[in-house]
Amino acid sequence: MKIGRLKQRWGLFFLMLVTITYLAVNLLESQEKVSKVVDIYFADRMTTAHRILIDKYNRLHKGKVRVIPIDFPNSDFSTNQRKEIVARSLRGRGDGIDLFAVDVIWVERFAKWAEPLNKYFSKSEQSKLLNVAMKYCYYDSELVAIPLDISQEVMYYRKDILDKFKDSKEITRELEGKMTWSQFIKLRSEANLSNPFYIFPAADYEGLVCVFMNQLLSLDPHYFERYGFNFRTVDATRSLQLLVDFVNKYKLSPPIITNFTELPSYAYYIQNNGLFIWGWQTYDKDFENSPFDAKKQDELCRVPIPHFKGGKSVSLIGGWDLMISKFSDKKKEVIDFVKFLLSEKSQETFYAQSAYFPVLKTFYNNPKYLKKYPELIKDKKLLDRAVFRPNNVEYTKFSKIMSYYFNEAIENKLSVKDALRKCTFAIRADKLILQ
Repeated sequence: MKIGRLKQRWGLFFLMLVTITYLAVNLLESQEKVSKVVDIYFADRMTTAHRILIDKYNRLHKGKVRVIPIDFPNSDFSTNQRKEIVARSLRGRGDGIDLFAVDVIWVERFAKWAEPLNKYFSKSEQSKLLNVAMKYCYYDSELVAIPLDISQEVMYYRKDILDKFKDSKEITRELEGKMTWSQFIKLRSEANLSNPFYIFPAADYEGLVCVFMNQLLSLDPHYFERYGFNFRTVDATRSLQLLVDFVNKYKLSPPIITNFTELPSYAYYIQNNGLFIWGWQTYDKDFENSPFDAKKQDELCRVPIPHFKGGKSVSLIGGWDLMISKFSDKKKEVIDFVKFLLSEKSQETFYAQSAYFPVLKTFYNNPKYLKKYPELIKDKKLLDRAVFRPNNVEYTKFSKIMSYYFNEAIENKLSVKDALRKCTFAIRADKLILQ
């Protein structure tokens, strides 16, 4: 917790420094009566694609507009910490931020600080964007965000390790098809393997909620429409019990995963020669600059996440949407930059350099792109299995409650029944307070 607070304080200090610098530069330029360059402050995790595109945009608009990145690297910030830092800045009228990226599930939480976008993006422009990408971009029927990129849940395995298994080719075919959790657990019992079998992030944070929701929505894709945030159900119990049993019954996953967010889980997986890991399809690029073993990483293969027998193979949608601060006085320039990021060339850069799925429909039906990137055919099939976390303005609060109790259950501090009962009660109590 102390480390988290230090990171948040560092982030706030950095934003304050950006604000002070911005004001000082503006004052100096006005005093010298020189031509003013419009600075756009853009908050996001800066991937390789981000850096390439920001540099390109700045070259094209040299002397007129300059995009200044505010970086939230994975190595320093969890998604939860990043959310809180940006929210605190915007509560202070957004000084130092003009454009910011939000996890798709944060859009409703940040809508009160965002500029409505319908007047900037025509129906024709909006129609070019994937429906699954636009899913989270509205609040009260108002367009308040624009999709930047898409990520989806997948499972990775180490090909060099799996190839040593008897019947490895048959196992691979089953993995690439629709393996059930029962088959997956049986595979573990038959494997003579001392290194970790399955790693997933089980710390008290949003990633654990995503892992849980994959199980839940594979059983019932319309769960939240039927039950809301009531987790005292058979399907919710099955979903959490499975995660608990991975660690405590079947020994598929080591207890240490209850401390892991994405980056530590991946580091542990690579360093300890794990066989399977839950992740996002961007993992191929997310950790390129991290001090891991490139040779091992070259052996990673992507497959669908297993599912319950009788359920469906699904993949939770993730990714990042762009929102414009309603306090920004540079909206014209910001919109131009956003449209630059949504161009075909820019979206291709995001795909090729950072492994994010493009948000433009043309990539999935244009022969030019399908020939150049044949893996898009497989990616489209993954998008066809997309499921969504529930839209709710209080989702981020409810997620904190869920991740806390789910983590307690996996650590064996609470029974599954008690964890889900207390989780449901806490969410209902919070809703009553809000009312």
